[in-house]
Amino acid sequence: MIHHNMWIVLVWIGIGIGILIAIILIVKAAKTSSWEALMVDNYCRKCGLKTNGLKCSLCEKRTQSFGV
Repeated sequence: MIHHNMWIVLVWIGIGIGILIAIILIVKAAKTSSWEALMVDNYCRKCGLKTNGLKCSLCEKRTQSFGV
């Protein structure tokens, strides 16, 4: 059985880990610009076709027709 003191130590470790994760997320949010967080790729990275954030229909057709 775990003693009462051990439970307190585990709780403090959990609180410390939670605070560390919160600090990391706040730093990442502060470094990311608001425009970058909302940015959507308007063009396909492979062929350059305008996609408005959707899957590229040209590249999808190419990958599906492989070997057929």
